[in-house]
Amino acid sequence: MLLFHGIKVPEEFDNPNWSIAFIAWLEDIKFSSSCGDLALQGKIRMFKFIKSEYLEIANQMRAYCRKNNKKDYNLLKSIPGIGGYLASVILAECGDLRRFNNEGQFSSYIGLVPGMYNSGESEKCLGITPRSRSQLRSYLVEAAWIAIRKDTEMQNYYRKHQGKNVKSVIIKVAHKMARRILSVIKTETAHQINRNIELVEQ
Repeated sequence: MLLFHGIKVPEEFDNPNWSIAFIAWLEDIKFSSSCGDLALQGKIRMFKFIKSEYLEIANQMRAYCRKNNKKDYNLLKSIPGIGGYLASVILAECGDLRRFNNEGQFSSYIGLVPGMYNSGESEKCLGITPRSRSQLRSYLVEAAWIAIRKDTEMQNYYRKHQGKNVKSVIIKVAHKMARRILSVIKTETAHQINRNIELVEQ
């Protein structure tokens, strides 16, 4: 809408995060007609409503998991990149993770397994499959970006594959996170950050 009306978003707000300051800037915009003002205000109200619903549901999910799935909830939160909301989403989407016999089954359920693309002339391997829990998969990919900032082992894994397609590399990191998720639940042991690196150094 802003682009259509030739309104440029200030550089400090030109990113995917909608801060309080950005919302305040939007609310102060005045169009040449009252219709434009009404349309923008309506969109802002819709955004605020959706955000408030999201926050309320997220709080309810976290509270439910802390009460009914406390052990698994805390185990999942021990993994860098996974906070309270994502931990509750994993439990809501997957149920009891112990029902998966191995990492392959779990990754396949999420949709983080290699799929084959055939163009008739060539065949290449993809990092995802269309049969998936697409919302959970997208959350894990987002969590993978956080993990490579917080976890040295994940950083090293990411850098090892640098130079390749960025999307393919981050899918590899997300796949590694999926293995960690099943591991902490199966072993009932919290993840220790950079434990493998420390063992190598010793």
